[in-house]
Amino acid sequence: MTFTDPMTILADHVGTLAEDGYRRRRDADLARITAAGRAPARADHRILPAQRRRTRPILAGVAVAAAAAVTAGVLALPGDTPRHGRATPPVSTPLDARSVLLAGAEYAAKQPATAHGAYWYSQIRDVERARQRRKGVKGHGTLANGAPRSGPYFPFHAYVGITWENWDPYQQGPPSRTVDRDIQIRFATPADKAAWQRAGSPSLTDMKPFSADSRTTDPYLALGPKGTTMAGLAKLPTTAEGLRKMVLADRNRMIAELRKYHAQSQELSLTEDVLDAGIAIINAPAPPEVRAAAYRMLAAQKGIRGIGPARDGLGRSGVALAVRVEEPTLHGPQRNEERLIIDPGSARILAREYYPIGADGTVASEPDHSTLMITDGWTDRIGVPSRG
Repeated sequence: MTFTDPMTILADHVGTLAEDGYRRRRDADLARITAAGRAPARADHRILPAQRRRTRPILAGVAVAAAAAVTAGVLALPGDTPRHGRATPPVSTPLDARSVLLAGAEYAAKQPATAHGAYWYSQIRDVERARQRRKGVKGHGTLANGAPRSGPYFPFHAYVGITWENWDPYQQGPPSRTVDRDIQIRFATPADKAAWQRAGSPSLTDMKPFSADSRTTDPYLALGPKGTTMAGLAKLPTTAEGLRKMVLADRNRMIAELRKYHAQSQELSLTEDVLDAGIAIINAPAPPEVRAAAYRMLAAQKGIRGIGPARDGLGRSGVALAVRVEEPTLHGPQRNEERLIIDPGSARILAREYYPIGADGTVASEPDHSTLMITDGWTDRIGVPSRG
């Protein structure tokens, strides 16, 4: 006979009551999310959060979720929306981040399963604050299209944007393709441009248009002991608890491996690992029930809060969620406020932004790195955009 601790029974009962309360509120919450200003953008926009070529450094295959309630955050409703997601005063019942994410889970779960094509196509816009060349590094980097710089920021605020397209094969074996194009420079203010000109108008990026095919046996996502192929996405757990166990095992395995070589390794925080794994699944061509499980895993993560109406770098309207994280960088530990901008009409992710936090705790008014999803979908031929 198995004895169950009474406190465990009570905790389970309280959790059930809380979940029932959220379920009763969710229809109204989703209606409010949908009403919060629709962008004139396609409803199937998603953003790939763990880009495998050009992103800030992260540990591959590490993520974990905490099964705790999300700290509630007030989410304002329609109104004049500043560019950088500053919340306007709430005008209705507060809406917290957990409700947004659980509404996303319900939306994802109700989507019909679609047949895969030969290639998963994605078009992404990456924008980073311009950096100087690191001392001792000459030329245009080590990549054919120029490596992103890793030196200190320029004293003025300039931003480099590049659009890139990916064709990732469903089956391992055929080549993948990457096309980089549309490189643009912008300045935060006219005063920043004037400062750049006074400095002699230095070069702000080493990147250039580029196109290449390559063959790799790397898995599509770094989930599981050997990673997850695109075909293997259908085999991922369909419950939040199942995903939690998987990503926790990945994290523990990676940390143990790192500590074989470093007495004190610098891994990402648990919260950041949760976001990297959860959003990666949400935006991959995974089955609806798997994507719904990833939303629920994020909804259980402590520390995510609502900010309010926001616009991404392409001007699309959404609602912003935020979390404070600290990560190791080449320049030392950096505290950031990471924001997800979600399409209010479909709860899909439009952008992922990183706002530096100063020593005084002030959050920057503009992100130093943004990744924005333009479109994605299945296609049957490499080089041809998605059919949807």
